[in-house]
Amino acid sequence: NSGGITKTVTKPVTELSTLDWPRLTGMTINDDKIYMTFYLSDENVKPSVTRYTDTAYVAVYSYPELELITLMKDTRAPIIGSWNAYNGIYKTEGGDLYTFSNTSIANGFSQNSSKKAAFLHIPKGSTTFDDYYFDVETAAGGLKPVHLQYVGNGKFFAQVSTLTSEEMSRWSDINLKCCIIDVNRK
Repeated sequence: NSGGITKTVTKPVTELSTLDWPRLTGMTINDDKIYMTFYLSDENVKPSVTRYTDTAYVAVYSYPELELITLMKDTRAPIIGSWNAYNGIYKTEGGDLYTFSNTSIANGFSQNSSKKAAFLHIPKGSTTFDDYYFDVETAAGGLKPVHLQYVGNGKFFAQVSTLTSEEMSRWSDINLKCCIIDVNRK
């Protein structure tokens, strides 16, 4: 109730990768689990190099113990979330989770993915993705969502880039327009 820190837990990043640096892109608590989205980068090279752009990663920890339960991977979608935006995972009113992959080089990745911006779904309490896949980039006629916020009832407020992947440059969120994305109706 006080908002004070009652416990500190230290976790090694080697639980997620022994070679590359995991960069957190989102986190949510759902009942007795924490779901954390991340991507991997090589920090020995400057500017950093984004690794494995064609794979979505979610680490699932017990809560509040913070013991690693599993490392989820899915190759249907690219990297989840974006650099320093914490827009990788969202919890719905019913407790289901949606991950969002934008792979926009404008959000700091060192290269684009060969895969389209997409949503994946994790049913409430599950530690695996189900078969839900929403290629939002194709549904939006090539527009690539770069930022979004869950507003309720399966809908997201999003800023989408009007540039093609080839026209984007690293760290340049420009030429954006706003829209609503409905993951229930795709």
